[in-house]
Parts: sequence; C-alpha cells; structure tokens
Amino acid sequence: MDYQLANLLFTLFAWTVLTIFFVATVFWLIEIVIIGRARRGEIEHEPAEVEVRVMTVAAERVVQATVDQLPTELDTIRVIAERPITIDGAEVCVVPSEFECEATRKGRALEWARRELNCNASYILYLDEDTLLREFYGLPDADIVQLSEQPIRSDSWLTYFAEIFRMGFQLEQAVFPKFRYPLYAWGGGIAVRKELEDQITWDVNTVTEDTNFVWRAFQAGECDLQFLNIRAMNQAPPSVREMIYQRRRWISGAARDSHLLPRRYQLLSLMRNAAWGLVFVSPLLALPLVTPVTVVLFPVVYGYGILFQLVGLFGWAILGYWYYGERPSVLVALLVTIPLVAIIHAAGAFWAIFQPTTEFRVTQKVPPAEVEDSRTAEIAVTEKHTDSEQTTEETEPVEPRQP
Repeated sequence: MDYQLANLLFTLFAWTVLTIFFVATVFWLIEIVIIGRARRGEIEHEPAEVEVRVMTVAAERVVQATVDQLPTELDTIRVIAERPITIDGAEVCVVPSEFECEATRKGRALEWARRELNCNASYILYLDEDTLLREFYGLPDADIVQLSEQPIRSDSWLTYFAEIFRMGFQLEQAVFPKFRYPLYAWGGGIAVRKELEDQITWDVNTVTEDTNFVWRAFQAGECDLQFLNIRAMNQAPPSVREMIYQRRRWISGAARDSHLLPRRYQLLSLMRNAAWGLVFVSPLLALPLVTPVTVVLFPVVYGYGILFQLVGLFGWAILGYWYYGERPSVLVALLVTIPLVAIIHAAGAFWAIFQPTTEFRVTQKVPPAEVEDSRTAEIAVTEKHTDSEQTTEETEPVEPRQP
C-alpha cells in the first residue's frame, strides 16, 4: 500500500510539473510563432528630446564608463546617486538622506528625481549604472519604450550562460506591445514619457520598480508600449550566488505586484513563474526513465512530454546564442552545461516561491576594464589609460555595496 501510495504521489507531482512546463512552453510558442513581434513605429522624437538618467548608489568608475559610452547625440545626462560622486560629462544629483516617501532604495531615488529635478525633455531614458548604450537614434511616439537587453560576462561563465539562455526566452519581449499588459519590464534600459511618469509616479514600495511602474501605467488607462531593438549591454551577475538572489527578487516582486493585473494575466504570471521555479526540481522528472522503482501513469506520453521540454530547453539556448552571435566554442560549452545552467538559473525563482523577499538587494558591478568581453575591449583600454593618469586614491576599487 505504501509503495502504491508513493507511486501515486509521484505521478501527481510529475504530471503537475510537466503540465505546467508544457503550458508555459506552448504559450511562448504561440507568442513567437502566431502572435509575432509588434511592428515598431517610426522614430518621431530626436535624441535632443530625451534626458538620460543613470541610477546608482555610488559606483563612480562603473558610471563613468557608462556615461563615456553614451552617444554624443544624448547631451542631457544626469546621474542619480545616493552618495556624492564625481562624473565627467554628466550632472550628478544626490538623493538627500532626509528625503522620505513610500518607495525604498532605487524606487526612492527615482521618485526624488521625479519630484525635485526640472526636466524639459519629452522623455526620460533610465539606465542602470552598468548599462552601456553605444547607439541611439531617437524614440518612437509611445508612452513607454523598452530597449533590448544584452548582458555581458563579468566573473562567472555559468551566470553568463544563464543570461544567454534567458535572452533566448526573452525574445518574447518584442511581442509585448500587442498585449493588453506587458508581462514584465527591464528598467536598465527603458524610456518613459515625462507626462506619464508624473501621472503614475514611482512612489510605491516594491522590489521590482520597473515592472510595477509599467503595470500601474497600463492599469491607469490608455497607455502604449513599443519595443526598440537597440541593445543595451549590462553585466551578468558576478557569481551564481548573486544571480540566485537577483532572480529571487524578480519573482518575489512580480508575485507581490501581480494584483495589478487582470485575473487572467495574474493566472498567466503565476503559471510562468511556477514553471521557471520548478525547473530547479526538474531532474526528478527523469526518475521513471532511469529506475524501475518509480512508476508513472501513461509512461509513453510522459516520455514524449519530457522530450518536448528538452527540445525547448536546448532551443532557448540556441536562440540565445543566435541573439548574441557568440563564438562557436561558447555554443558548445553552453549546450554541454545547459542542464546545470537551467537549474541554477531557476534556483532563485524556486526559492522565491517558498520564501519571497521584500528586500532590494543590489547586484555588485565592476568597471568595464575588469570585464573580459570583446565588445567592451575599447572601453577597457580607454579606462585603463585614464586610470593610469589618476592618483592612487582615485584608482582604488569601489567598495562593495551592502544589500
């Protein structure tokens, strides 16, 4: 009886997990194949109509490289910092320690800048401290314009592979303008119409301020989104540990803010987040295939279901590789490690399902000179040359930021 009960419980677990995976994968396929990417409108707002705001705590060298790489057409640049720093080519605005609002951490800084800084631009382009934007031609006429993301490797090959894998899946962002609500947003490269920002504000206590803002904007009424295929390069987490904390925050924030969505979108968000997190325990699904101890109902269909998910797993990895245009050796290493990469990529999401966080943990970044990536080689050379002309005090590493 105990043996039969164990098999029954495993069957319920395995089929539930596999069904969640299947539904999430089919929905993604419908997005990409049937719905298709949204058509981008013509560029109507010149770079002169855009103010850039780079958000940081106090990562001076990281931000300096970000500012140095901005296209010259973007001539209104502000750095919103929480401690005094010196940045050439940008106005540094320090959030006063006495400023209080409902938002915390990055959201608090965003809200202070919105309230206190005069802005004559039509749009504000928000960049994270490590976002390298090497081209920009203007914006289409939309309330929110999402730039595409392309993380670069920092200190870990595994986290870099996880980002390549994520980018393969995240090709779906180009479809979001066709939805009533976008499923998430990336705040490291997003432009917001100034009028909309003043209407919605950032004054909300959340750990995912970008997605929260977009969801509240669409909840408020008429709002449109466009996706701009200009790749903004940011840094992959420096370690697996940092990536796990980052993913945990993402899923925790999305789950906590899901009440902003209509019910059918809430169910969709819940299902997708569950699919992401349950990848962490997906190796258990292979038990009936490798041991006679565990039996699962409908074994033939079950086997085909697992095969379908494996095709999806490797398919997203290959799409991510195509998106990056990386070296063939990277593809080989990615395909060899993708089962492990997918599991560690899901660890933070799995953690968030059972123990969500309400804390905003900042992922540490390093200056581009310390990033081993061919796309930042010119930046690294420039920065090293500049550093050699500075004093010893100026070239000391930035202190790690505390979560």
